[in-house]
Amino acid sequence: MTTVQPHTFTCPLCNNVFETNLVTSSNSFGPLHSDFYREAAGAQPVCNFAHTCTNCGFSGFDGDFASPQAFTEEFRQKVADVITPEVRARKIETNGHYYLVALCAEWQGATPLALGRIYQMGAWCHRTRNEPEKEKFFLARAAEFFERGIQAGEAQGENKALYTYILGDLYRRLGNPDMAKEWYRKAIETVRIGGGDPKVAEIAERQLADPKDIL
Repeated sequence: MTTVQPHTFTCPLCNNVFETNLVTSSNSFGPLHSDFYREAAGAQPVCNFAHTCTNCGFSGFDGDFASPQAFTEEFRQKVADVITPEVRARKIETNGHYYLVALCAEWQGATPLALGRIYQMGAWCHRTRNEPEKEKFFLARAAEFFERGIQAGEAQGENKALYTYILGDLYRRLGNPDMAKEWYRKAIETVRIGGGDPKVAEIAERQLADPKDIL
């Protein structure tokens, strides 16, 4: 069972104290999606992993609010110019704003694979909310950054086959079957030549023959 409780965070950027929802327990008893989103039985926790300060808009995960951080003046200015006006113009929810999490992470120098992961989680969040157009936006951004990361050589060892497969599945969900098949085949070849989890190749072969959203 997923348990969510109110929690008070102090924003490390502006020192604003605000209340957000924090996941205190969850489970992995639900179906496994083809892009490796594992549903929980009952309420889905994924949207509650992302938090946004109600004053300045700084956004991140639990750990980003757990201790003081050192921010560059450039980062502070970008948040002030781009995010803060949007947050103050309307009453914003404190959970689920993965686009803002991704912006803050990118401005602090996060790698393409890390950014792809944030956007992928954003897609999952909107999937659980039944918001397909928003989900597709995040899937496209995730694919863009995962591809950058793979091309830059970020994904090594077993992770290379995993991210290559995920990229194929993102393209399939985005309605580009030719690109999907290309990356599925690359995942199979990566496992064959460079190693990696044989299950990744098995799933990629299955998706080539009979693609499904739930494994």
